[in-house]
Amino acid sequence: MSPPLVVVALGGNAVSPPAGDPSLATERTLLARTAGEIATLAADGRRLLVVHGNGPQVGRLLALDGDLAQLDVRVAQTQGELGYLLAEALERRLGAPCAALVTRVLVDAGDTAFAAPTKPVGDLLAAPPPGVPCARTPDGRGWRRVVASPRPTAVLERDAIAALLGRGHVVAGGGGGVPLASAPGGRRALAAVVDKDWVAALLAIALDAVRLVFVTDVSHAFDDFHGARAPIARMTATEARARLARGVFAPGSMAPKIESAVQYVEASGRAAIVASPGSVQAAVAGLTGTRVEPDDA
Repeated sequence: MSPPLVVVALGGNAVSPPAGDPSLATERTLLARTAGEIATLAADGRRLLVVHGNGPQVGRLLALDGDLAQLDVRVAQTQGELGYLLAEALERRLGAPCAALVTRVLVDAGDTAFAAPTKPVGDLLAAPPPGVPCARTPDGRGWRRVVASPRPTAVLERDAIAALLGRGHVVAGGGGGVPLASAPGGRRALAAVVDKDWVAALLAIALDAVRLVFVTDVSHAFDDFHGARAPIARMTATEARARLARGVFAPGSMAPKIESAVQYVEASGRAAIVASPGSVQAAVAGLTGTRVEPDDA
């Protein structure tokens, strides 16, 4: 019988050093601290599958070479960097093997996301370069290049991840994986970024995870009542869908987490949790964070 699986999606300040400090030494320290916290979820013989974001790390590499035609390589490079640091830190904490796997995902080249790129990548720009899709930053200080963020349809390494989980813990799906599309004679890489939360849910469903935990840089998902943010402690999948339809959650931030949580909850009949670094154990215990539950819970 396979050990119970917990899928953890790491984002926000769980994997990224504070703004202005891009050093690998700081990144190493931060990831060691994060690994120490999520290691607590491996109690009672449970396996961990860790999926992580990589936005700042990809941005650092694009500052050296901004060719978006090579974005697939940048995603793969950062999977290696962050996967190595997380795997080493988890092995030290848990005393069990941990493998880091460069992961590829399939997307549909006809996904509507390619018609309207929205995912910011790379450095802040004073002005948009001619012919390059860009968006002004929310604070109005400049512009950033944007690429499509299509939905993943499959994880190519799914069976390999499942096999590795039979022997230990796994870090995979970093940065949402390298997006590839089917093409005559094989597959081709796309200049796109897949949201890691969607991939985490896809893997949690495919591998029958008992829990899906999103670790991000806020303590809860929030309602917005006339400009006052109110933390949401619990909502059913139907309630979450209603809030998504009303635009309560920010696109590209909390919305993908809640969408992914709903997908997992409806497919598995189990709860998904949103928590911040430092409160993961308490959130899993129901003391803080946001819990998305089946309608009949």
